[in-house]
Order: sequence, then C-alpha cells, then structure tokens
Amino acid sequence: MTKTARLRELITEDCVAMPGAPNASIARQIERAGFDAVYISGAGLANCTAGLPDIGLLTLSEVVLLAGFIAKAVKIPAIVDADTGFGGVENAARAIYELEAAGLAGCHLEDQEFPKRC
Repeated sequence: MTKTARLRELITEDCVAMPGAPNASIARQIERAGFDAVYISGAGLANCTAGLPDIGLLTLSEVVLLAGFIAKAVKIPAIVDADTGFGGVENAARAIYELEAAGLAGCHLEDQEFPKRC
C-alpha cells in the first residue's frame, strides 16, 4: 500500500494524531514511538531546519527538498504545510505535484494568498 493510500485509509477511519517533525531524525523517533503518520510544519522547517522565521521565506524547491528527506526517512505517511501554495493557483498545483513526487502523502494549503495576514 502506498503512503498516500495509507493516509487516506487512516483519515477515513478516525482522527489521526500526527506529531510534528522538523527533520528526519525526529520523524524516525515518531515512527518508532508507534504513531501512524507524521506532520511536517512550515514553522518546523523554517525555524529548526533553515534557521528562518516562519514568514514564507522558504521556496517551493527548499520545502520539497527538506520535506522529501523527512518523508523518505520513514515508512509512515507524512504530510507537509505547503504554506500559501507558493504563488497563484497554477503554483499551488505544481507544489502539490512536486511534493507528491518527493514522497509526501499529503499537504495542506493556507486559506489566504501570499503575503499572509497572520
């Protein structure tokens, strides 16, 4: 079963606890602890991995690379914060395609355009 199919199965069954992982090492600890999925936050990637504030400074390429490392380090599904989709509608579609190709089982997008108001 693919990670995407497993995630779909999990969220269809019940609420899923997904601890956050800013890097592959933490994701492996989450997996070893018995969790069924892992969450990769935008703040986690920006703050802990890149040393940046979470204000949309990471590019799509950087998020794909960093989140891909995390997703490939574990057998459980990983979802990532895809921020505002890195541009307009076409950019959001490309972001989803690139994240899936990098091994992510899912992502979520902000309900607002860049620059964010919060």
